[in-house]
Formats: sequence, structure tokens, C-alpha cells
Amino acid sequence: MIDTDLATVRLVALTPAVSPPELILTDDRYDLGRSAVHNVVVRLETVSRLHAALERRADGYWLADLGSANGTFVNGERLVGSRRLADGDVIGLGGPEPHLRFLEEALTVHRSEPAPTTPRLRFDPAGLSFTVDGRALSLPPTQLRLLHHLVSHAGQVCSRESCAQAAWGPPYDPLLDRDALDKVVSKLRSRLAEADPWLAQALQSRRGEGYLFSG
Repeated sequence: MIDTDLATVRLVALTPAVSPPELILTDDRYDLGRSAVHNVVVRLETVSRLHAALERRADGYWLADLGSANGTFVNGERLVGSRRLADGDVIGLGGPEPHLRFLEEALTVHRSEPAPTTPRLRFDPAGLSFTVDGRALSLPPTQLRLLHHLVSHAGQVCSRESCAQAAWGPPYDPLLDRDALDKVVSKLRSRLAEADPWLAQALQSRRGEGYLFSG
């Protein structure tokens, strides 16, 4: 048997005012705030439209307040500057009340053979749909087109422009469409994680280049 250590990093909502209820962290940046366009939305009047950001660095994820009116809190203490988050840290936006919990869990998986990734994912040209081990993978059209583009070029880095054009067509404006593309990729990765965590790991970001589906 082979023991393999995996790291699962996620944010878990501690109140119904936060959505999504759970978010697996794999991208380099996540924005938090009251506006519905952000990765994590906190629907409270004490929360600024763009309140805080979570950024991945070489040593982990760091939380920073973005000049919010009422501050960002970690374990009840108001954040000054930025702070590296540790497993179990509780985040409050606009006050010390707990809104999110940061979890960084090391899991040990015992298996006798490598865990399958791409071979478990199948595209049905007739139905224009994907299946995972024979189970239908329901995706919105934008995510479906993006996944088909990435899988069709599995093992290759697809530029951000090609990914955006696959998702919603030309033209692609790097300034206007950057955040929109990141959100589509983040939502797609979360949907893949629900179907199979290995598929979410197969969708990788390449900073400054684009995205890669390893398989």
C-alpha cells in the first residue's frame, strides 16, 4: 500500500449570511466582501463591498484587510496589515463575530494504485455533457465550454485569452475580463471538487500564463 499526504485548504461559512457555505482554496487570490461579484460574499451591512483579500504565498494563505470601514478580525483580534492563517482560525468581517473558519487539513490516503484523474472524466459529444464515472456532471454553459477546452488540451497550458474565448467568446480584454475569468475557473474547480477531489486538483493555475488540466 502507498501512503500519500494531501493538503485540503478551505473556508467554511459559520453563518447563513456567508456564501458559498464552503470553498476549497486552490487559486492565488480570493476577494471577500458584501458585493455579489466576489469569491466570498458576506451579506451584512457592516461589511464593505470589497472588504478583505486572501492571497496564497509560498508559505500559505495570508489574509489582508482592504481598507474596510469596520475592520477584519482573526480569532477576535482586529487585523493590522496582513496575517498568515493557520488551521482553525476564525475570521470576522466588520466585527469580531465569527463568519468564516479557515481549515488546512493534511489527509493521508491509502491506495494500492495511483488515484485516477482525467480517465474518469468523459465527454459525450452527442449530449454535449461530461460524466464522472458514469455520473452526469451538471455544469452551466460557460463552465462546460471552458472545461471542454481545457480537457481537449490536457497537459498543455491554455492561455487566459484562449480560456476566456472558449468560455464566452471573443473579444478578450485582459483588464475587464480578468476577474470574470478567475471567478468562472474558481466556480468550475469547486464543482469538480464536489464530483471528485482529484478532478479539482487536476485543474491547475499557472500564474502569468493561464490554466492547465493535467491528465
